[in-house]
Amino acid sequence: MIRPLEQSGRCCVVKLLGLLMAFAACTTIGFYKASEIKRRRILLVDFKELLIHISTEMSYFKEPLPQIFERLAGEASDNKERTILLRECLSTYSLENMNIAEIWKTAVEHIYNDSSLTREDISIMKKCGDFLGQSDFSRQQEHFSLLNMQLDRQVEEAEESIKTKGRMYGKMGISVGLVVAIVFI
Repeated sequence: MIRPLEQSGRCCVVKLLGLLMAFAACTTIGFYKASEIKRRRILLVDFKELLIHISTEMSYFKEPLPQIFERLAGEASDNKERTILLRECLSTYSLENMNIAEIWKTAVEHIYNDSSLTREDISIMKKCGDFLGQSDFSRQQEHFSLLNMQLDRQVEEAEESIKTKGRMYGKMGISVGLVVAIVFI
């Protein structure tokens, strides 16, 4: 037979564990949201680096895009989105009779659609398909330069979001966790 004092002690332990779990869950959600904001910046910088590599490869080697994509995808042993993007473009290019602009835009949408990037970020990333392999070399370099400036603005915006929203989400997660714990006491 359980004594009343023993039963109330177990009840308090269970209640305390529940409160700690609720606090931990709210805090984790807040920090997860903050990390998603940081992830946006990482993806933008990574994509910007990819465009620099493509532009450089085009200017030095003057090879067809599929060869450039294959070399860049082969050099990267990681599973970053940019490597996946290049591999998807290559596989679609070899299987289907689509132009590189359609392939690029479809691949960007597929790879980055469920990421932490904004619709504006993805729209800018898709713009690369509008000129990739479409115009002469000097025009392409001008387009790369313009796209690079647009990505710089998006990176700056992402950095500002990290400073404001990132901190806010972290603090809000802790605050909500404390409020939930206090309400259930």
